[in-house]
Amino acid sequence: MSAELLLLCCLGLLTPSAIWGMPMDNECIDTMSCTEILTQLYSQLLTIPNQIHERSIAPWTYQKKIDPYRVPPTIYEAKCLTSHSCMGPDGSTSLETIPISVKIPVLKENMYKKCTSLEFETITIACLCAVPRNSDLRF
Repeated sequence: MSAELLLLCCLGLLTPSAIWGMPMDNECIDTMSCTEILTQLYSQLLTIPNQIHERSIAPWTYQKKIDPYRVPPTIYEAKCLTSHSCMGPDGSTSLETIPISVKIPVLKENMYKKCTSLEFETITIACLCAVPRNSDLRF
C-alpha cells in the first residue's frame, strides 16, 4: 500500500510538467522559445498605476536586483519603507505593513550543465496595511 502511495505522489509531481509542457525546476530548456515570453510577462508586472508606491498608505521603494545569469537580468523588487506606518481607523498606527510577494518564472544559466533552466524566484511587488495577527481590531 505505501509503495502505491509513493508512486501516486511521484506521478502527481510529474503530471503538471507533462500536461503544461513545462520543465521541472533545473531541467534544461531551449532559451529562444522562453526568453520573449518571460520578457513580456515581466513587463506586465511593471504596469502598476503611476507612482502608487509613493501614494500608498504603506509606501515602498524599488530596489534593482541584477543577475547577469538570469533572464530577465534586472528585476525591480519592492521594499517596504517601515513595518508600522499604517494609520488605523482611530488615527493610531495600529496596523502593520505587509509585503506582497509573488513567484515569477525566470531563466537561469546552469554553469555545471552548461544549459539554461526554468526556475521561479519570489519577489516582493508591493506593500499593504493589515491588522496585526494577534489583534482584536476588525473593520
